Amino acid sequence: MKLLDILRQDRMLPLFTPTSVEDGIQKLTSLQAAGIRAAELTHRSAGTLEIFREVRPHFPGLQLGAGTIFSAEDAHAFADAGAAFIVSPCLVPAVAQACLDLPLPYFPGAGAVREVWEAQQAGAAAVKLFPGEVLGPAFVRALRGPLPNALVLVSGGVQPTRQSVGEWLDAGAMAVGLGSKLFADPDGLEGTVADLLQFVHERGQNA
Repeated sequence: MKLLDILRQDRMLPLFTPTSVEDGIQKLTSLQAAGIRAAELTHRSAGTLEIFREVRPHFPGLQLGAGTIFSAEDAHAFADAGAAFIVSPCLVPAVAQACLDLPLPYFPGAGAVREVWEAQQAGAAAVKLFPGEVLGPAFVRALRGPLPNALVLVSGGVQPTRQSVGEWLDAGAMAVGLGSKLFADPDGLEGTVADLLQFVHERGQNA
């Protein structure tokens, strides 16, 4: 399935920075066992690219993307390592162009109506609304007025609970990004994700 189709169905994108190959494999194994079909590894350390390159072959059926990408060089490097999509905290024109050339879906961050519109004009597959905890669900709801076709992935501040995820989806988010709060309990990771997936699948597709 295409990435956006997966996100429209599963409504969530887990994301984390792997500390080692073993850490990446362990977390992704739990996510995949819970039913996750797309995840993001964030590029926040010098070793992330090599970890990504070694982890990628273990999950051929997973749409695995690279996040926190600020340069075209990194976008190409992660694409060569098998990244299925690229994410940035803000719109980076050089990365947007690289993703168009590759081609790979690009999710740039945005925190204002103008930024969402500019991301759309740059060819973004969807926009990562960031930081979610500052903007709140009301922003997503208001955004649908001037930009009703904007595909929004909320990141930052989403709690790994049915209530929190439901609030964002009710506001009009296509999906939510779940980071450090989701991974705070490694032993409960698979169960929490499976429960949230059950919740969003029961809700049906609203995006």
